[in-house]
Amino acid sequence: MSVETQNPEYTDSLPKWTLVRTCVSGAQAVRKAGVVYLPDPDPKEADKAKRYNPYKARAQFVNVTARTRNAMVGMAFRRMPEVDVKGIEYIEANATGSGTSLEQLGKVVTGDLLEVGRIGLLADYPATDELLSKEQIKALGLTASVKVYTAENIINWKTTVIGGESALSLVVLSEDYAVVGDEFEQETKKQYRVLKLVDGIYTVETWREEVLYSGPSQPKADGKLLNRIPFIIAGTYSNDPAVDDAALYDIAEINIGHYRNSADYEEGIFLHGQPMLHIDVGAMGAAEWDTLNPNGVEVGARRGIVTNGGGSAALLQAKSNSAAYEAMKQKEEQMVSIGARLIESGGQAETAEAARIKHAGDNSVLTNIVQNASSAIQTALEWVAMFMGVNTTPVFIINDDFYDKSIDAQMLMAKIQLLDRGVIAKTDLRASLRKAGEVERTDEEIEAEAEDVSGIE
Repeated sequence: MSVETQNPEYTDSLPKWTLVRTCVSGAQAVRKAGVVYLPDPDPKEADKAKRYNPYKARAQFVNVTARTRNAMVGMAFRRMPEVDVKGIEYIEANATGSGTSLEQLGKVVTGDLLEVGRIGLLADYPATDELLSKEQIKALGLTASVKVYTAENIINWKTTVIGGESALSLVVLSEDYAVVGDEFEQETKKQYRVLKLVDGIYTVETWREEVLYSGPSQPKADGKLLNRIPFIIAGTYSNDPAVDDAALYDIAEINIGHYRNSADYEEGIFLHGQPMLHIDVGAMGAAEWDTLNPNGVEVGARRGIVTNGGGSAALLQAKSNSAAYEAMKQKEEQMVSIGARLIESGGQAETAEAARIKHAGDNSVLTNIVQNASSAIQTALEWVAMFMGVNTTPVFIINDDFYDKSIDAQMLMAKIQLLDRGVIAKTDLRASLRKAGEVERTDEEIEAEAEDVSGIE
């Protein structure tokens, strides 16, 4: 079989991923897709410029999908992630080796899990001469990094059982590489990076045009060969190779339906929205009409037409057809119910508690996504630390407290009274304040500072 062979799950899922990606990209991308997302109302018409192109141009794409994605990522990152990367501090400012910070990497992973429910992270270490010392490696600035591969780039994979656990035995990654040209030309071609276990050892190959371009190579960490592929696939529900559903897919589907309804609605307005003048000239002949109306038919309050021998004139106005408009409104409500909270029914703001109840199901999915993103990034960082010979365990945890849970003054006073009566302890009160985001320091830090503060006189 070819290195370009796609996993059946990949082939089945690609159209769904493309739909959501196109919606997130915006109106220009949706229109560019043409009949893929907006069927031609007159497919027999050979001249597309005559009807389809104006039909498409009038359609309005309201990008609820992207706004929902951005709002959810914003909810997850309303607080800074918890980070501890002792020994590999460089990774915080440049996690990917191309300038992407660790926090930004967290946003990328969370966003992709919302969009397509899948993303891959590879702990990568540049190939070096085995004779180089640690001092020489440090002088050259060679560091391990986390390479990001979108769902579309992970075209094939297989698993095996190692030590009683399922682990990746093959991963085929699609990559672009630059083709050397003149100083202005920017051309890329496709290559495939193959990660696999050969006799239980992690091995890397690069293929171009069905030909083995480089490798096989067997990266080492701290001088030792690896018995696992340092690649993790994060998902909506679990961090395993199986393809998960995308949280935003249902919203994207309805978003496209809304776009189609908009095209019909706008065309109806264009064709029938303006009144049309109808004239009954009665018994008049063409010559008499031309004599009485030398300037032809003019419409307006300061103009008029002249008739003789009966006749009449009237403005014809089509009655309003609200079917397409009602369909659009229905889809807006559907998007709201799924999670597009930026379109509020009636334009009324919700209370925090009402929002929590209304979107509890969406929050559970978002919580899962955030936790999976944290786990995947933390695993990749552990591999980076291993490559760099660091023994400490890195920490990266994205906030999963999406709502402001500020404690009100009345509740605070009640808890202080419970503290005074010995019903609760200081640690209980501080735990409540931390949950509300009012206190971030540890009990030890607070106690240390409190000892230095004298009472109020």
